[in-house]
Amino acid sequence: METFYFQPKAFGYHPNNAYSLALASELAYERDQQKAQQRGKDWGFEQMLFFDRGGTQAVLLYDADKIIVTFRGTEPDVLDDWITDIKIRKTTGPGGNVHRGFKEALNWIWLDVEKAIEAIREAVPKEKQQTLWFAGHSLGGALATLATALCKFNEQPFAVHGLYTYGQPRVGSEKFAAAFNGVFKSQTFRFVNNADIVTRVAPSICDYGHVGQIKYFDKDGTCKSDTDLSWWSTFWDRVEGDLDHYRNCSPKGRMPNSIADHDLSGQYIPRLKRHREEWEASQSAVPQA
Repeated sequence: METFYFQPKAFGYHPNNAYSLALASELAYERDQQKAQQRGKDWGFEQMLFFDRGGTQAVLLYDADKIIVTFRGTEPDVLDDWITDIKIRKTTGPGGNVHRGFKEALNWIWLDVEKAIEAIREAVPKEKQQTLWFAGHSLGGALATLATALCKFNEQPFAVHGLYTYGQPRVGSEKFAAAFNGVFKSQTFRFVNNADIVTRVAPSICDYGHVGQIKYFDKDGTCKSDTDLSWWSTFWDRVEGDLDHYRNCSPKGRMPNSIADHDLSGQYIPRLKRHREEWEASQSAVPQA
């Protein structure tokens, strides 16, 4: 069983939180609630709650220090159809216009999630209330972003302390993205794995914009931030990643690199684990005063 590393008061970027919230996002895909409960207990969580309505699913984990809500993304076996059929219609949302389908999906369970968070926090004194975190992979990342926006713009009674997403699509208009970044960019971290195609829908040409700070895994699995990236370098890195994928995969079972790179369990989590381990090693190498 993997270790669940988490820093509940690290409100800026932290590799431990990036890795652990990816594990929690993976848990949202688990259909066997008993297995999910056991995994959560192994991580040290006291309780877990499950939400499932209208085709939207989420998991809430909590203990004395933190509340983590992760939303389930698109199932791998329907990913091709989902990308093909994704609609670009927008509707009014918190902070600006947002993707209509994403908002409708979140609406199915949001009131239940909101009530659960309120009940958990009301059970403890205000000075001991847990920090709150949202996360998700793929479509789940979009729903986590919208949930955060609801808390930031609709004056919910609780604050969000961090948002981590993995392979998420664009959620709303450029106006929405600008408003979101104006209040929460410093605590939002959006992971992109090389050629992952989902991170490029819905298209920017249709007035869709991304939120948060990008954390980009290049073809070799090295994590890079905004300041290390340019459009041109990212473009060529994706081309090289496509070529490497083509050369290394057997023709019989080959899927496009843009789809393969979207895999949470097989791509994002191993790379996040390596990223966390490299960070930990660098900390150990720093001379102590």
